[in-house]
Formats: sequence, C-alpha cells, structure tokens
Amino acid sequence: MKVLVIDNFDSFVYNIVQAVEGMGHTVKVVDNLSLKNVGKEYRHVIISPGPGNPVNESDRGSLSDFMRESGSRRILGVCFGHQFLAYYLGSGISVGKRQYHGELDVITHEESPIYRGVPKSFSSMRYHSLIVQPSPNVIVDAVSMSDGSVMGFHNREGNIFGVQFHPESHYSEFGNRILENFLAV
Repeated sequence: MKVLVIDNFDSFVYNIVQAVEGMGHTVKVVDNLSLKNVGKEYRHVIISPGPGNPVNESDRGSLSDFMRESGSRRILGVCFGHQFLAYYLGSGISVGKRQYHGELDVITHEESPIYRGVPKSFSSMRYHSLIVQPSPNVIVDAVSMSDGSVMGFHNREGNIFGVQFHPESHYSEFGNRILENFLAV
C-alpha cells in the first residue's frame, strides 16, 4: 500500500516512516507546505509530530486546505498531527498543566479500530505541552492515567484518528500494532 506521511518539520517523522516501511508499505514524505500536488492514490495519511501550535496558520502550513480536499482518506495524526486534526474538527487547544518531553505514561483506551488487540492500559511516550479540549466532533477514545488529558480520539465517520502519544517511540508499547491497525482501517 502507498502511505503518505506529512512532515511537520520534526525529527520523529522518519521513525514513523521506518516503522511503516518495515510493515511492507511504500511511503512518500511531503512537508506541510508542499501539499498542493499530492495525488489521490494515497488512501492512508499520517500527519507527523512537529513544533508549534496548530491554531497558528504558519505552523500548520497547508494542512487545512489538504483536509478540505481529503475526501474519504484515512488520516492519523500523531502529537502535533493529533492536535491539528482535533482543532480542524472544532476542538480547542490549550497549554497543559506541564510539559512532557520524553516521559513514559500509562494510557487507557476505549473501543476504536486502532486499539484492536491492545490491552486496555499500555505505556507510551509523551512529548508535548499542548492538549486537546474535547468537542462534539471528536470521540475521545484514550486518556492519560496520570493527568486525564486526551491521548486519542476518532471522528464519527471513522476515518480520522489522533494520538497525542508517540506510537513510533522505541519505549511505547504496542506502537507498531496501533500503526498496523490504522493502516488496516
């Protein structure tokens, strides 16, 4: 399968690429400023982590335009990508009570296709200072056990998913399983 990875200028993007390629998929990486000529052949899209705040147009580049044209593509946002997708769907973004920079946390989840075969609670790595505020257009399906913040969501149509934690991190449990599940949606 061909998978598009949108790079938000973050070094973790290539960990995602390596994981997806290791599953036998072909990956094209395009930065968030160069999305105008992306073909429709990419049914699955992963929006990478990155610096900044998705509320700021300069940080999100052309992601909003891309989403308006995305149709029925399956889209997974990781960290900044998670925040952007939630913001795009109408959620607020705020500064959390503390910053996380490479800290392991326990995440608990509810039913969602991306958590199939993943224990109800698992450890994953967090790198962020912003958090998503729940809204009617996102179904929260994962939260942090330590602070209760939103760690995952999906939309009602079941084609947009977000994870605040980093499944591609070496220290995240079941990260490859979560990525595989997304690519099977």
